[in-house]
Amino acid sequence: MTAIRRPWERDKILRDIVEWDTANWSRAIKFWERHTQQDLGSVRALEVGCGNGGLSLWIALHGGRCLCTDLEGPRPMAVEKHKRFGVESLIQYAPLDATAMTFENEFDVVLFKSVLGGVGRNGRRDRQRQAMDAFYRALKPGGELLFAENLVASSLHRLMREKFTSWGNYWCYMTADELSSCMAAYANVDMKLVGFLGAFGRTETQRRMLGSLDSAFVERLVPRAWRYLAFGVARK
Repeated sequence: MTAIRRPWERDKILRDIVEWDTANWSRAIKFWERHTQQDLGSVRALEVGCGNGGLSLWIALHGGRCLCTDLEGPRPMAVEKHKRFGVESLIQYAPLDATAMTFENEFDVVLFKSVLGGVGRNGRRDRQRQAMDAFYRALKPGGELLFAENLVASSLHRLMREKFTSWGNYWCYMTADELSSCMAAYANVDMKLVGFLGAFGRTETQRRMLGSLDSAFVERLVPRAWRYLAFGVARK
């Protein structure tokens, strides 16, 4: 990321990149920066399911170019955010259906955050695999998929999602094994599972506090299958 002298400045930018549950989801960004073999200052990247364009911002802050996409095109907030950071010249915008991509060997990096559950809504796990296969085809040989995705987690997570979220009854959460099986074609996959309490916060302040407890000690106390966030790097 572009030179940032003060830790609080980096934390503020991470909030613009990640937006929600930043204590746990920002760990994906840090993991990618440690484990990628790509020169992020020169990559051509594709962000899928961009929402407010946070991951495109992250690529552009490193100096890379990014095609920022969502099913009906990026939201106006994404464009505004990129202009606020002065990186809009490095970013292009387009509508894109993740299951109908036709790119072949075009990108150094494909990246997404919390996309597969929506792609597979209402139990369409076949669409999740279609999307993951399309991501693989879109990468150049040696290119990398940088991924972060919600997991099924515990029965308590499932109950709370159904009770307190508008998407809990149709979002198609994956297990870590299901996600791994979609990446069998990659030469190497480095994946980490984190988070338990963070998902239960009702405000961002609560989520930050609970996420801090997750990384400090809670993750070591609960079964791996109960963690709700998977992220990693898959190399073609």
